[in-house]
Amino acid sequence: MPLKVYYLDDEPELVEIFKDSYSSKDFEITGFTQPDQAVKIIQENPPDVLFIDYRLPNTTGDRIAQKIDSTIPKALITGDLFLQPITHFDIIFKKPYDDDEIISFLNKIKEKLKI
Repeated sequence: MPLKVYYLDDEPELVEIFKDSYSSKDFEITGFTQPDQAVKIIQENPPDVLFIDYRLPNTTGDRIAQKIDSTIPKALITGDLFLQPITHFDIIFKKPYDDDEIISFLNKIKEKLKI
């Protein structure tokens, strides 16, 4: 069974790149570009892991993460060099992120959940 991964970024091309890069038999990637829509779907059908961009329209990834069940592992994706203290994430990936680091994180979550 694949790990259910959600990715939220307001830039559609970055969502597509993420999906194209990591979708496989091991990782089922669903992308979102609208924060409100993503929160609603996440609350109704939680993922195994959530990636969130930091800069989103009218909000931040940190604010979105606060609305999500704290038991869902979360990764922040950001190009910002200087962030306010971030507390709602298991890991932070700086853009441009390293593919091996993303895969390693996903595999750790998969092992932890025994999927």
